[in-house]
Amino acid sequence: MLFQLDYLVMKLIISLFFFILISCDNISTDKVLDKLEITKEVIEEKAKKSIQKSDDFKKEKLSKNKIFFLIGDPYYIEGVKYTPKENYTYEEVGLATYYDKELHNQKTLNNDLNKVTELLGRHKTLPLPSIVKITNLENGLSLTIKIVDRHEDNGSIIQVSRKVAQLLRFYKNKIAKVKVEILSDPSKQWKNVTMSINDENFDSTVDSAPTEIVSISNINNDVVEDNKNTILEQPIEIGFEEVENLSLYLHVNKFKNYQEIQKTINEIQLTEKYTSENMGTYYKLIIGPIENDIANKLVSTFIRKGYKENEIILE
Repeated sequence: MLFQLDYLVMKLIISLFFFILISCDNISTDKVLDKLEITKEVIEEKAKKSIQKSDDFKKEKLSKNKIFFLIGDPYYIEGVKYTPKENYTYEEVGLATYYDKELHNQKTLNNDLNKVTELLGRHKTLPLPSIVKITNLENGLSLTIKIVDRHEDNGSIIQVSRKVAQLLRFYKNKIAKVKVEILSDPSKQWKNVTMSINDENFDSTVDSAPTEIVSISNINNDVVEDNKNTILEQPIEIGFEEVENLSLYLHVNKFKNYQEIQKTINEIQLTEKYTSENMGTYYKLIIGPIENDIANKLVSTFIRKGYKENEIILE
């Protein structure tokens, strides 16, 4: 629309210049042609900008309405920096928590939805969406889930839906030791899908695909009527792995000396077993073995005290 208006304006200006050229003998033809050329260049530049704005508007509209592929910029949680990236060899062990109805149907960063009734997860650095296998290291149960959002808990490596927590049997305990492994091929397929559906020609491509008229007969209407309010769910495949009985330890790094460790322990009134280790340029505090929920709370406690380099170790 903007381009059409610019085109009409250009025609009007050209017509005006030719009128002046014909009616005024004392204006040189060269000067008029120079003015026409300058005017043409200005209008063409405006037309290009109008087309670019139109394209940007289309892309923005698409991204607002559809799920899209997102890596995202580095960000901070309580001063701890996280850098999202495509890492198709990702594998990590740590703690998992879950979200409940407070996030149900809340929109994610890439226009998906957090749902408590689906096999979904939230991760601090993996691409959105990604597909991961999560294994409960306390009972060996595993599931394949889709990562759809970020979460804001330094103590846990992943936050899953209530449904996942129930199936992996840590819903009552609220927290579990887990292993998270990205599934490379399914994750790359999801990337391709989300990028394709945001292509500006996606809808027209679908519309132009050949279709056939298909008729269906012999449907039992009573069965359809009886089940119209029933939600049919796909079978859920729960895996099982042999796992060791692993103990959890929290490593807190970057103490200047042993006296600083003692001072901090007294300030937070630590009652769990601990030891320290001289790493050469700094001291490390090792707490454990400890329970999952205590480890999760201690991570936040030490971060607030200024010790941001923490590791949860299972051994």
